[in-house]
Amino acid sequence: MTNVRKRRPALDSIIQAVDNLPPFPKVVSKVIPLLRSFAPVEEIESVIKYDQAITARVLTISRSPYYARRYKIRSLKDAIIVLGQRQLIEIILMSSVAHFLRGKAEAYDLHEGELWEHSVAVAILSQSIAETLGRRRALTIYTAGLLHDVGKVVLNQQVADYMDSIYMLIKEKGIPFLEAEEEIIGVNHQVLGSLMARRWRFPKEVEVGIRYHHSPFDASIHQDIAAIVYAANRIVSSVGIGTSAMDFLQPGHDEVFARLKITQAMIDRFMVEILEAMEATRNFIGV
Repeated sequence: MTNVRKRRPALDSIIQAVDNLPPFPKVVSKVIPLLRSFAPVEEIESVIKYDQAITARVLTISRSPYYARRYKIRSLKDAIIVLGQRQLIEIILMSSVAHFLRGKAEAYDLHEGELWEHSVAVAILSQSIAETLGRRRALTIYTAGLLHDVGKVVLNQQVADYMDSIYMLIKEKGIPFLEAEEEIIGVNHQVLGSLMARRWRFPKEVEVGIRYHHSPFDASIHQDIAAIVYAANRIVSSVGIGTSAMDFLQPGHDEVFARLKITQAMIDRFMVEILEAMEATRNFIGV
């Protein structure tokens, strides 16, 4: 009875926090269709230039040593041309969610920037796994990977006082963190993250990828997207990127890896790949 009295006010305030979220930058929904249709650079520039934060990020990255050695960037238009479609979309997405993910998540034992770094790594690896497996919609999968843990941001702000109870329940019952979250708070971070994605009007595929990234086969649709984000999340956690806990992988005993036909050799390659990619990303965008 005590747990019920504790849980309900927290749950109400959490849902209210989601409802009060600021809208996701409109530049994302406007630019991506333009890029996919290979619209003239001038059209793309006309959308981006009105978002000062994203314009600044695009210019900063395009003028980084990575590009500066080869190109002279004088304007936003030059930056758009140099970066190219894929890089530009990723920069816009990362810039749009950065202020949500960059801070501490002390309730989850995550230090400054760790949630952001973990999310970027899962996004990059989700896209790589999708391409390796010959899946379409790699950008959609990248987006789901980038946002998979965004629910932790609101939960961290709203329910810090409940985390001791969650960890105690895990110890007493030996249940996964997600189940303990649900039992103590009344909602878990993946459900909350999917509500946030819906609030921001992301495609259903992204919402499902977030909602089921710990349990992909519970999804009635888009299981492949949720499964790839699951696999990327497990691999990134196993090498300790942006997380305080290492995750031991046994692909032969994991139904998700088995269904995706991800072998131990592939996992080993993905581990090396994401470590190298994140080192390059830190230098490239200052993660």
